[in-house]
Amino acid sequence: MRRHLKRFCLQSSNAIRNLLLVVVLLFLSLSGCGLKKPGEGKETATTTLLPVQGFMNRLAGDAVEVGVMVPQGANPATYSPTPGQIRQMSGAQLYVKVGYVGFEQAWMDRLVELNPQMKVVDLSDGSALIRGEESVHGDHVHEGGVDPHIWMSPREVLRFLPALKAAMVSSWPSLSDSINARYVELVSEVQQRDETLQNLCRELTSRKFMIFHPALTYLARDYGLEQLSMEYEGKEPSPQALKNLIDEARAENIKLLFIQEEFDKRNAQLVSEETGAHLEVINPLSYDWFGNMDHITALFEQYLR
Repeated sequence: MRRHLKRFCLQSSNAIRNLLLVVVLLFLSLSGCGLKKPGEGKETATTTLLPVQGFMNRLAGDAVEVGVMVPQGANPATYSPTPGQIRQMSGAQLYVKVGYVGFEQAWMDRLVELNPQMKVVDLSDGSALIRGEESVHGDHVHEGGVDPHIWMSPREVLRFLPALKAAMVSSWPSLSDSINARYVELVSEVQQRDETLQNLCRELTSRKFMIFHPALTYLARDYGLEQLSMEYEGKEPSPQALKNLIDEARAENIKLLFIQEEFDKRNAQLVSEETGAHLEVINPLSYDWFGNMDHITALFEQYLR
């Protein structure tokens, strides 16, 4: 009874929150109250994830206020924006989306309806997307089986940075000189990570690693590595699947195992204990993209070389 009551309360709470958001959206769209028109005050932009916010801040400096819709620690598949975020986004001149993140699939149409003058740029345009069977994966909805984690590969970042720069220059022509200058520095720093990974991966004696949720798919593809996922269709492995994972890790001599900080670590710890693989917690949604890449690269060098 207590479990059913708790579930009912949770569902009711979510329903009430969604209803309130609908009311806020309707009020703002009908009245225009609180909308900041382009050119009023500080320039504003919005993006979905913190790593992309970091790139945009590097390009714009203090001249543009860049908001993020999915905050630190939130689930990008199930997160609903707060009224404050909706109000902030309603005045944005530019929205930068990743492409296939669950939040975008659920909310993007409504956000555009609220702010039809807002320019939307999709960073996945032009990417050689990795597709699989249609499924729901943990913290992301993979519509049509598309893996959304393009920002986790330096090579993919180098591919989408020109489009990001062009969108920002188009939105704020008066900032073009400063954006272009910062762009050169940003690209140079990403290229350093790309070159470091390329050189390192040529020398690795082991090219396979295991990860709970497959967030390094593009990185593995672009640098000749193989990612083995513990997760199946977004779910924790069953006891039999866990045994199979342990057997596979032993057979493949897996030395490095990743798990994202938002997931339950017990199964990953068991695999680590049974196989001797080093277990490392990472955060693919971190604002500090460069620190993230340096950390992962150092782990490859330590455990796969």
